[in-house]
This record gives sequence, C-alpha cells and structure tokens, in this order.
Amino acid sequence: MKKNKIACGVIALLLTGLTAGCGNQIPELSEQEHDLVVEYAADVVLEHDKNYQSKLVDLSQVHEIVHEAAPEDIAEDENTESANEDETGADDVTVTDNTQEAEVQNVTMEDFLKLENVKLTYTGYEIDDFYPRQGDALYFIMEATEGSKLLVLKFLAENTSGSELNLDIAKTETRFRIAADGIEKNALTTMLLNDLAYYQGTIAPGESVELALVCEIPEEQTEVSNLELTMRSVDDSATISLD
Repeated sequence: MKKNKIACGVIALLLTGLTAGCGNQIPELSEQEHDLVVEYAADVVLEHDKNYQSKLVDLSQVHEIVHEAAPEDIAEDENTESANEDETGADDVTVTDNTQEAEVQNVTMEDFLKLENVKLTYTGYEIDDFYPRQGDALYFIMEATEGSKLLVLKFLAENTSGSELNLDIAKTETRFRIAADGIEKNALTTMLLNDLAYYQGTIAPGESVELALVCEIPEEQTEVSNLELTMRSVDDSATISLD
C-alpha cells in the first residue's frame, strides 16, 4: 500500500508539473504527449506493485509450446479414438444362437408325446382323392389338390387304464412330418375331428379311437414302400419308422 501511495504521488507531481504556470487551466496536450504521460504513469504504478502479474503472453512462446505438444496430443487422441471404436465394435457383436433340437433315439410315439395310459398303434395307410370316403356327418371331408393325392396314415389310440381317459394331444404342440419313399411332406392342418395332431377327446376304459395324419403326394405315386414319421416339439425331435 505504501508503494502504491508513492506511485500515485508521482503521477500527481507529473500532472502538477504539466499544469504549472497555467493557473487552473490544464494545458492542451497533443495526442502523442497525452499517450506518453499515460504510459509513463502506468509503468510507474506497475513497477511499484509486486502483486501485479502481466496477463500478456508472448505469442512466440505459445507457438513453441503448441508445436512441441501437438504430436503427443494427436497420438494420444488417436489412441483414445481407437479404444472407443474397439469398445463400440464389441458392443455391436451379434450373438447367433446355434442351438438345435435334440434328436431323441429309440422312442415311441407315446413317450415322445408324454402320454400316459395310452397306446398308439400304426395300422396302415391309404391313398385317395378324398378323406374320409364315407359320408359321415361328424367328419370334415378333405379333397386333394389338382395333381396330388391324399396320403392318410392311420393310428389307433387305446385307453389302457381302467378308467375314462381324457386324451389331449393338441396341448403338446407337436408338429409331424411324413417321409414317403424319400419324399418329405408336412402333415396338413385339418378340421378333421380325428386329426392326431389336434385330437382332444374322451376314451372309455379298454376302448380305442382311430386317428389320422394326412399329407399330399404326387398323383402318380400310387403306393408307398417306406414310411417314416418325424415328430418335433419345442425342444426335441424324433423319427420313427412305420414299416
């Protein structure tokens, strides 16, 4: 504070000197003279103020610092970007589920369908243009499309228990595929009341009902020597021979 007061005194003396001999009138100064006075006064104040630190920066020093730091900074930025890209790439990895159905070996239809107190027996097949042939009002009649015939696989579902059995194969959601002499066809979804895949009914003790699976084959195929049936559930699959 003391040195600041001294500096202020110096400025006051300068101004006094400039005004001496002119009474109370401030002499007119040229612009150059005015600038010199202001600059000198400012320098005097700053020289006596230890707490002042110049905020001006030498631009040549700035350019030198930038030039020296730039290569390292650029390399660091590139490494950071590469790391970020690697992380992003890791997030974008697509996981493919290669899980497949488990093939069940040496299984019966009853075991695969998880049926209790029921025996399913394959009884044969027929090839026709219509199914069923008899005009039973309880059945929906199917007709083969042009150039095809219906291949009907027949089964007996027998109640082996001593009480009435509620048989519900539809709830198993099993899909069936038929291979006839190497020609594979999916079993058709039908409105037949005895469609094995969607059967729901009651069977009395010791009684049996005829169920069927139907697919289409070429019309020139009049007989079949080799039959296989593939069953597929959500988790498993199994193939059985119907010879």
